[in-house]
Amino acid sequence: MSWLLKRIVRLYPRAWRERYEEEFGAMLEERPASVSDVYDVATGALDAWLFPQVIHERSVALIGSRMRRSVLLVLWAWAGVMAAGVGFQKMTEYEDFVRAAHESAPVGVAFDAIVVGALIALVAVLAGGAAIIFAALRNAIGSGRKDVPLLLCVPPITAGIFVGYVLVLVRVVDPIFGDPAVHDPVNVVLFVSIVVMFMLAVLASTASVSAAVGRSGVGERLYRFALYPAALAAVAMVVVSAATVVWGLALWVQDPALFAGDDGILATPTAASWLVVVAVMGCSACTAVAAAVSGFKASGYENEPI
Repeated sequence: MSWLLKRIVRLYPRAWRERYEEEFGAMLEERPASVSDVYDVATGALDAWLFPQVIHERSVALIGSRMRRSVLLVLWAWAGVMAAGVGFQKMTEYEDFVRAAHESAPVGVAFDAIVVGALIALVAVLAGGAAIIFAALRNAIGSGRKDVPLLLCVPPITAGIFVGYVLVLVRVVDPIFGDPAVHDPVNVVLFVSIVVMFMLAVLASTASVSAAVGRSGVGERLYRFALYPAALAAVAMVVVSAATVVWGLALWVQDPALFAGDDGILATPTAASWLVVVAVMGCSACTAVAAAVSGFKASGYENEPI
């Protein structure tokens, strides 16, 4: 596996390799290569291109960047779980699913676990991100940089645009077309447009926050603090993913006809919609866990010679 690591290291920017490749390679050769190392080195290459920094202090470059990368990956993973969760909520808001949750304890408990897990993940992300964003703004203002504050303005702006778009559809467009059927082309186009606008808002917000944090020069201490709420968020994402799996299996047992019906998103097969939600949540949760583990491993190297 060491040959694969060397190949991946060659993907780092030239400036980074000129400064760190030799010592970074020596560090990798100190122990047998593992899948975790491949993950760390690969995401490190992405981080080096997104946030090009050649810092004279090696510990900051190799350890601080890994912790920052871990925190930001958890943020991206949370965005994926949130997007899938919105689809799940849209599907389960119908009366048949509400009734199934009331009639079956496993279905109801699983749904409640999804809601609680999602709320815990949200609080954890906000708790870990607030300190970093505040420090990023303070550093940017102190150094006279305008790009970081502008980037941090993107999330509220995109949220406002999305809410405004939905209000226009509800108050202006819907009255014009009346109440179209589920599979009516107008209804499909409007629903897809909302999904696209939502995904663009999530991607733009997450990317802008990532870019702002990467440019702000936030110290290792804050990233080390943010690893704890990031780990809590990762655990909450695992709970949400597992509860979604349990919800689907319990619904299958409780009401096979409903599970096999076409009550999914836009009247698609329920099972197919559920599987897509589970797949997105599962991949996002695994990414969050791997990122958190990688971040704690990096923080453990603080007092070790590199």
